[in-house]
Amino acid sequence: MDLLTQLDGDIDLLLKIMSSSVAYVSRKAKHEVLPGTTLPLTVLGQTESIPPNEMRESIAELVADLVAKAQEIHTVIQHLPDQSIGDESQLRVDLGSLESQLRLANDEYRAAVQEAKDLHSRVALLQEAVAREFQNSRAWLATRIDPETAPHRRQQTPLPSTLPPAALPSSTHT
Repeated sequence: MDLLTQLDGDIDLLLKIMSSSVAYVSRKAKHEVLPGTTLPLTVLGQTESIPPNEMRESIAELVADLVAKAQEIHTVIQHLPDQSIGDESQLRVDLGSLESQLRLANDEYRAAVQEAKDLHSRVALLQEAVAREFQNSRAWLATRIDPETAPHRRQQTPLPSTLPPAALPSSTHT
């Protein structure tokens, strides 16, 4: 939660505590008619008055709650950024820095995509080479097993290979 949202919630809670406190004191206080008049001080009629000592304790507790919440709000306000941070020139510097970081990240992304494409092409070429070599090896093997039925009749020399010589089977075992 950001500080402004927290501050908004704390101020809202402080106002609720204040209004509840005023309502409580109005409801529980002993209302008396002013001397020399017959007008009541409240329109509530009969109140749920409590003894004066209990009322003082309740008011002290309500004041303590209000002061505690006000101190929390003060602490949140102290942590809010000051006006110099919101200066337009500082904002431009920050935006420029973010823009250069985004450009760098975008360049790195493009390089990674190009590298992936290059690797994909190399893998495709290797796959084709392996498939050709496999086909050539099968044809060579077929001539060694049954020269009459082989597609390349009686071919005694192996087909040229793109694999290193160590990877080809030896022709001395015939």
